[in-house]
Amino acid sequence: MKDREQKTRDRSQRGSALIITVLIVTILVALVVEFAYEVYIDTSALSNWTNAQKASLIAKSGQTLSAKYLEEARKSLYTYEPEVELPVEKDFGANTRLIIRIEDENAKFNINRIIYQDGKVNEDVFPLLKKLFEYLSINPKLADAIADWIDSDGIPREGLTDSENNAKNALLQSIDELKLIPGIDKITFDKISPYITVYGNNLINVNTAKLPVLMTLHKDMTETLAKRIIDYRDTSPFEDKKHVQRVSGMESIGQVIKIEVKSSNFRVTAKATVNEITRIIESVVDISGNIQLWREQ
Repeated sequence: MKDREQKTRDRSQRGSALIITVLIVTILVALVVEFAYEVYIDTSALSNWTNAQKASLIAKSGQTLSAKYLEEARKSLYTYEPEVELPVEKDFGANTRLIIRIEDENAKFNINRIIYQDGKVNEDVFPLLKKLFEYLSINPKLADAIADWIDSDGIPREGLTDSENNAKNALLQSIDELKLIPGIDKITFDKISPYITVYGNNLINVNTAKLPVLMTLHKDMTETLAKRIIDYRDTSPFEDKKHVQRVSGMESIGQVIKIEVKSSNFRVTAKATVNEITRIIESVVDISGNIQLWREQ
C-alpha cells in the first residue's frame, strides 16, 4: 500500500516537473523569438536609416550636378526646352539610381501677377487667369477666390461671400498655398499646377510655354494662334521676342504682349533611390544659382 502511494506521488512530482519544464521552455522560446524580432526590427531600421541618409546625399549631389545645365542656360541666347531629364554618368553603387529633372518656371503663368505690389488687383492680367481656367474647364470664379486670398483688402469680389475669411492678403510663396483656398480641391489643383508658378520675372517664355499658358498671353489669343506659335518654334525657336510677330496672325498681338525667349528660373528635382528607399530634393533656382526654394522629402 505504501509502495503504491509512493509511486503515485513520484508520478505526480514528475508530471509537475514536466509541466514546469514545458512552461519554462515556452517562456524561453517566446523570449528568444521576441529578442530575434527586436534585433530584426532594429537592424532593418538601421539599414533603412543608412539607406535614407545615402539617398539624401545622392539627391543633394544631383542638385549640384544640375549647376552644369544652369551654366549652359546662362550662356545661351534663348531657352527652348520646357523640361529636361539630365543623364547621370556617375555610378553610385548597386541598387542605387538618381534621376535629375529640370523644369522651366518661366514656361508657366505667374499667379502673383494678378495682384500689384500695392495689393490691388491687376485688372489687365486677372482676366487672363480666368481665361486659363476656362480653357482648362475649371470654374473661372475660382480666380476671384484666389484674388481675394491674395489682395490686400477685406472685401469679397462680386458673387462671393466668404472668400475673404481667413484670407492671407499677401502674395503666394508657393502654389501649394492654393490648397488652402475654399473650392480648390485636389482635382482642381492637379489640373492647374502644371501651368502656374510664383517664381520668375512675370514674363512667359514663348519658346517653352505649353498651349494653355500661351492662351494667357493676350485676351485675343486663340487656340489656333497658340498652335501656330508651337508649330513655328518646333521648327525654329524664337531667338528674339520680336520674332513672334513672324507667326501668321501674330503681327499685331506680337507687338504688345510681354514675353521672353530666355528663361531665368528653373525647378530642379533630384530623386535618389537606395535599396527601395527614396529621397527627393526639390529646388527653384535662377540661372545665377540663387536658391528660391529648397524642399526635401
